[in-house]
Amino acid sequence: MLHFLISLFKPKPAEAPPISSETSMNFDGAEVAPFLNRLAENPRFTLPRGFAAAITQALPDLAIDETRRWRIDGDFDGGAMRLEIQIFMDDIDAPDISFFSSAEVVAEIDMALRQLDG
Repeated sequence: MLHFLISLFKPKPAEAPPISSETSMNFDGAEVAPFLNRLAENPRFTLPRGFAAAITQALPDLAIDETRRWRIDGDFDGGAMRLEIQIFMDDIDAPDISFFSSAEVVAEIDMALRQLDG
């Protein structure tokens, strides 16, 4: 009974905003790890440790025309965030990477992509 009463007053974790936006870019295989690591180091993001390594290590196993998607829960500017990263192996060592999240998160990622492309 006590646990039930305590659970009534326990704050629920904040929910991430819905996924509403997308950005993408075709990468050279060697660019993926540095980009994801820079994303992880961005002070606006709090992302799970090792997410970049997990994605990068999966790349060699993807065949041409194969797609894989990861769901990453973290924080953006101190609030809950859900980020989905989809990789389509467009060509040998040339993954097309799409990022799906809220408009604010996607805008920050898009800015990082433009810096990489520029």
